[in-house]
Amino acid sequence: MSVFVARRQTFVSTVTSVDQVLFTMMSTNADVANNRYALFTSFRKDGRAVGTAVWIAPFGEGEACFTTGGVSGKVKRLAHTSRVTLQACDVRGRLTPGSQVVEATARVVTGTDCELVNVAMNKKYKIQFRMLAASNKITSIFRKSPVPDTGIIISFN
Repeated sequence: MSVFVARRQTFVSTVTSVDQVLFTMMSTNADVANNRYALFTSFRKDGRAVGTAVWIAPFGEGEACFTTGGVSGKVKRLAHTSRVTLQACDVRGRLTPGSQVVEATARVVTGTDCELVNVAMNKKYKIQFRMLAASNKITSIFRKSPVPDTGIIISFN
């Protein structure tokens, strides 16, 4: 019997095989990016977790993204640590029953990279994202901070 056939039989006969665990982890990561909202949790300097419900979109292979204000707390916390978690939630940040926490790393992008994030968000949320962008342009006229909006790119471990 070949190694492949033996491994295949083990995979089929046991639910707790390494292959099944890896498949579950990969599908969980992809599922988080496909939800309408995700609870994005970043960490303060002292290690306390701060969660925020965000719109999230798939962004390439093994990544997801969202946009945020350039001076938001998320951006400030990511300046200290790139460790984040994601979990499916509703618009108010209430966790979806049965959803799993996904560990990841995040980075802040601006300029051309942020435009790619805007494209991904626009592709998923369509008119809603365009309305949000228009609203942000109007409020930026009255905004005191000259810091532009930024994108957050999340890489799944």
